[in-house]
Amino acid sequence: MRKSRLSLLVVATVISTILVAGCTSPTQTSPQVASTNTSTSSTTASTTTTASSSAVKTVPSVTPSTSASVSPTPTASPQPSAKIATSIEGTQSFNSNPTITRNSPVSWGFEVVPTGSAQLLSVPVPVKIDNKAIGQVTLVSGGTETVAFSLTSAQTNSLAAGQHTLAVSFSGDGTYQPSVFTQQITVT
Repeated sequence: MRKSRLSLLVVATVISTILVAGCTSPTQTSPQVASTNTSTSSTTASTTTTASSSAVKTVPSVTPSTSASVSPTPTASPQPSAKIATSIEGTQSFNSNPTITRNSPVSWGFEVVPTGSAQLLSVPVPVKIDNKAIGQVTLVSGGTETVAFSLTSAQTNSLAAGQHTLAVSFSGDGTYQPSVFTQQITVT
């Protein structure tokens, strides 16, 4: 009977040692009761306890964590273009009469204007009617930086009467962004 009480006393001592060690150890998260020659574990540390009639020895050991936090890979934000935006505007000759009379010549002017600048660009631009290149695109003499669009009588005669889409486009360059001007015109 004395041996069984002594064994119970040793087991109680081992349990209290484990509980005290578990409460004061920063590496353990939840201690568990262990019996003689068994081990306990938690997610961050494990403790092996050996009990004998003469001594109690507790040895903590660190177990690597199995869960890792993964940061999402950042996505690159689109960077604004370092080029200057442009717009195309019709000159007075176009704005006052965007109508073509068949079998009559026509000449209109268009300007490529950089945003935030009063300066006009001296660049050739293609002109299309209903997505077909038509007419001549030349710089107006004297370097006025206005693009003139001219159709001969024969060219205007080839257009059917009715509504058409006129498109003037600037493809851009190393300094300026591209731009497009579209407008409905009437052929009579």
